[in-house]
Amino acid sequence: MLLVEDNEINQLVAVAMLEKQGYDVDVVGDGRAAIDACTGKPYDAVLMDCQMPVMDGYAATRELRAQPQWRDLPVIAMTANAMVGDREKVLAAGMNDHIAKPIDVAEMFATLARWVRRDPPATGGGLPGIESAGALATMDGDEQLYRRLLAMFRDQEARFAERFRAARQARDLREATRLAHDLKCESGTLGATAVSEAAWKLEQSCSSGAGSADIDALLEALLEQLDPVMDGLRALGDGSPRAAAVP
Repeated sequence: MLLVEDNEINQLVAVAMLEKQGYDVDVVGDGRAAIDACTGKPYDAVLMDCQMPVMDGYAATRELRAQPQWRDLPVIAMTANAMVGDREKVLAAGMNDHIAKPIDVAEMFATLARWVRRDPPATGGGLPGIESAGALATMDGDEQLYRRLLAMFRDQEARFAERFRAARQARDLREATRLAHDLKCESGTLGATAVSEAAWKLEQSCSSGAGSADIDALLEALLEQLDPVMDGLRALGDGSPRAAAVP
């Protein structure tokens, strides 16, 4: 991973988060240095700040996209600007996605999961639809905490479809978008990558004012991923030390 960020405090925070997740991280302080770094070494993804000296993230991304070898390189914007118009600006520059600062850990890793494919260590079995090993790594291997979070996720999101449909029935797209957003972040943190990706698509559809048929189709696609996860989590009990261990 290449982190392009000029603020030293932001550098330290982001590197700590990424290394805890198991990423190898190189750091540079401006867009020109990012291009030089990519020239000398292949990266799986670039986390790109937008406002920097020498060359900003927009210009650096446009220059990267002008070269065939970097046209498919995932470039994810990191910026304090979180308005819809700012997201459109980063996409227009050729970036793949957007992470707002200050960084939300769950949102950051849910976003990375959409663009960076990693093979988790084998776990000798597992919960359906959940990559437990990768999620446990973010929690320093604390299985008790992970069991509790999985049980909380199961209990909180068991009625997701019902609550989402109720929000739409009430024509409350803000609430529907929030529900999809929360599910995206929670599932990404816990290793339910396919659920997180489907929830992200549903969130984007709601926030952009898509038609009912499109939202219905994306909800059904999400439930195809979410239902098996929920079925598997029912065996966890209440997440206490006496409950079944995470496979």
